Amino acid sequence: VYPGADELCDGVDNDCDDILPADELDSDQDGYRECEGDCDDSDDQMNPVDVDGDGYSSCDGDCNDGLAEFNLDDADGDGFDTCSDDCDDEDAALNPGDSDADGWSTCDGDCDDDDPTAHGLATEMCDGGVDNDCDGVADDVDLDGDGHIDADCGGEDCDDTDEAVSPDAEEVCDDGLDNNCDDLIDTDDEVACPEGDDDDDDDDDDTTPADDDDTTPADDDDGCECTNHRRGGIASPAAGLGLLALGWVIRRRKLG
Repeated sequence: VYPGADELCDGVDNDCDDILPADELDSDQDGYRECEGDCDDSDDQMNPVDVDGDGYSSCDGDCNDGLAEFNLDDADGDGFDTCSDDCDDEDAALNPGDSDADGWSTCDGDCDDDDPTAHGLATEMCDGGVDNDCDGVADDVDLDGDGHIDADCGGEDCDDTDEAVSPDAEEVCDDGLDNNCDDLIDTDDEVACPEGDDDDDDDDDDTTPADDDDTTPADDDDGCECTNHRRGGIASPAAGLGLLALGWVIRRRKLG
């Protein structure tokens, strides 16, 4: 220290001019001066030291110099490092980019970042093999929630808007629907609905039982309609007159 000496980066007025250069100050008290590489002497979090030993200091751009996994390396070569929110810097397929501009990256759960119809909040569609909702299964559309995939997606549900229609449903014989998806409606389905039975009962018959009491009038040869009763009825008017005559004869004999 003497007049005319070279000023050193030591915080001392080496040349005795009563002026300490600004780059020798440690304004943020982090132990480092600008002349020592402190990139921001107003911020004690910014300095030239590599605290976590990952090869980068906060002045190099290390976003977290307390954790080595956060650094400026791009290990997988996808254009993103862990300080740029790369969720897996060992897998180039996982990064914070959004190639299809759908608002989702592969780090967010976008299963196909080249297709804007596929992301975590998309609705599954029958579109030929695209896993729209990113649940791991493509074209698994089940709109009515009956557990059967829409026929338009290659499934067996012939009406995916009606939970009462599916391959497991029972055919209803009079509702005009193919309930069990066998391409047969109501009584056309002879297994579920035997021919003629459309009232959904178990009797397999819609006919009205015949009346056991046969009282149908029948014409005799003389054109007389006579009622045929099974138990003791009068067969004809002539037979009635004969019985009356017989009764009169018996009465006369008793009186005589």
